[in-house]
Amino acid sequence: MRQLLGVTVFSIDPYQVGHENEEGIESGAFWFYRKLGFRPVKPELLKLTINEEKKMAADLRHRTSARTLRKLASGHMLFEITGKESSEWDRFEVRNIGLAVQRRMAKEFDGNPEKLRQYTAKLAEKTLGVRVLKDETQKRLCNDLGNALSTAVDVAAWPPDQIEAVAKIFLAKSDPDEAQYLRQMQKHALLRASLIKLGCRRSS
Repeated sequence: MRQLLGVTVFSIDPYQVGHENEEGIESGAFWFYRKLGFRPVKPELLKLTINEEKKMAADLRHRTSARTLRKLASGHMLFEITGKESSEWDRFEVRNIGLAVQRRMAKEFDGNPEKLRQYTAKLAEKTLGVRVLKDETQKRLCNDLGNALSTAVDVAAWPPDQIEAVAKIFLAKSDPDEAQYLRQMQKHALLRASLIKLGCRRSS
């Protein structure tokens, strides 16, 4: 992923390291990822991790208890490429974007997904000059992107060159090969920052 797409941050879901997953606890999955360089994003879990590492350094026979492993597994872990470290992803969760879209749909569209879909299609066509699109899978993907985009920011207020770049992202999203879409997303600093901010925003 790093070599092909330039990915600099990798995230591990809590389930993968043992949250509501006893197999992950029994296998000590948390320490497997920790040894690869992943870190907990919650400060209290990072502190607990460091304390456990000190105990292991002082006593080679020390084993982390299942209770402690369950605590350590209660949050995401991130791996960042050396030289690319940043805290901007620490509070990011994809589900926060979905929750934000749902709140907006309930507030502005009477909880009706079809009304939101129609709004998204008009946004794509009028603001971006992009029609939404070929087959049903491609329509769904572009609608999902459009829903997140229109919830995160008012694209129409951006400079023309930034709007044109967003249009290219929409077109790339409809392609079966998403590599170009990912590359276009990485280039668009405004859109990237807007989506990260939305993904860090927890429901009230």
